Amino acid sequence: MRKIKNFKINLRVKDISRVVRKLVNVVDMSVELEQIIQCCCRFYIKSLSPAVVYDTFSNESLSFVYEKDAPTKWVAQSIFFVTIGNTIEKEYKKNETAFGEHTSKIVSAIAVNALDQSKNFVQRIISNEAQDENCEIIRVVNIENEYYEEVSKVIPSDKIDVSVESSIIYPKYSSAGLFYWVPSKKKNRK
Repeated sequence: MRKIKNFKINLRVKDISRVVRKLVNVVDMSVELEQIIQCCCRFYIKSLSPAVVYDTFSNESLSFVYEKDAPTKWVAQSIFFVTIGNTIEKEYKKNETAFGEHTSKIVSAIAVNALDQSKNFVQRIISNEAQDENCEIIRVVNIENEYYEEVSKVIPSDKIDVSVESSIIYPKYSSAGLFYWVPSKKKNRK
């Protein structure tokens, strides 16, 4: 089992702006709203506490098997919990209108983007480990809520302050998923 805390996240302000534009239902975003989004990103990035806990199991040794979207010749799977913590929610609740009427939508977009960036971080790490074993991973498979409690028996989510109660994960911006390992295809030499 590996645990990594407080890794760096680079928020994608353009992606966040695009999401906010859809959420507030405007075609062209005002310069003022763009500046507010940038200020929010600079402010709330300090509230992120990204963390991941994961482990890799061979297909014979795993007590929990989740074979949704499984490739035919998988040899192992890496299961993970990832979170950005709950500080962003606490900071938002201190002053819900600190950045105007759209603050909740902007904070939500920031949190979702940060969680996506955290999943990308996990993917890079696990991909490197798989390459060391002459394997490659396929895209992330998100584990459905009803399996969270079973996964938490295999992966100690409490190590990163993530809990599961009645198939609901806490903090809100957390997720569980897995990557299947498949043997790398050998390249033909000519």
